[in-house]
Amino acid sequence: MDTQRNVLRGRVAVVTGSTRGLGFAMARLLGNRGATVVLASRSGADVAAAVERLRAEGIAVSGRRCDTGELADVEALCDEAVSRGTLDIWVNNAGASGVFGPTASTPIDDFTQVVRTNILGSFHGSRVALPVFLGQGHGDLVNVYGHGDRGPVPLQNAYASSKRWVRQFTETLRRETRGTGVRVHGMKPGLVMTDLLGHVTSQPGYEHRLGGLQIVAGLWGQTPDDAARPLLDLVTTDAAEFRYLTKTTMVTRGVRNVLAGRLRRANRMPLNVTVQGRSPGARAD
Repeated sequence: MDTQRNVLRGRVAVVTGSTRGLGFAMARLLGNRGATVVLASRSGADVAAAVERLRAEGIAVSGRRCDTGELADVEALCDEAVSRGTLDIWVNNAGASGVFGPTASTPIDDFTQVVRTNILGSFHGSRVALPVFLGQGHGDLVNVYGHGDRGPVPLQNAYASSKRWVRQFTETLRRETRGTGVRVHGMKPGLVMTDLLGHVTSQPGYEHRLGGLQIVAGLWGQTPDDAARPLLDLVTTDAAEFRYLTKTTMVTRGVRNVLAGRLRRANRMPLNVTVQGRSPGARAD
């Protein structure tokens, strides 16, 4: 018998960027454990489709179109959750990866979009959720880390620097809310086999450096459902953070994926590279 089946019954959870990939898996996990979940995405059509999918599985769910870079959208999302009776969990998952290549030639609009989604999105979500949590004396805020949260990553400066910011921001919030009953967590899920990982835009002349991504994903990649599982432990304990790629998980996951044949060419993650200024969809095999 699954003793955790209804561990979140009565709680309301918001997950941003939750109509596909890791965010959808997170929402499904929380819903399957009894929470009422509120989905969010920049596409209203995607929200409606994801709500129907989860509703068909018996999950209590609603959703709202939301651009996390717009404070008014995030405030409306919070209101949607509170209208369900409470707000207990908020996951800032929405993310943008940015264009692969050197900072000196990174398009301004691309860098700005990464900042809007990864930095402003995390701030806006935290800014609207925390007053509710502090007012009621409880709540779990989860911010999602990523590659670069611990140090520089050449050719991915926008994304990596934004995730370094998210870590600093999260650790500061944790200190600011100490003793209030509010719990602030960081979650670094590792390599997740999603569109964000498999569809890459590159500056011209740098696309050839992406070939190794399939090997890395074959060694340490995981499904969205696998990557989402630690979220349950975070929102039911006082754990400050979860990090996937520890030395132990690197070895065990790598060996497991090698034995499963994930490095064979036929089994590799599809990698679609769009080079700026060229026709999209160039496939790297």
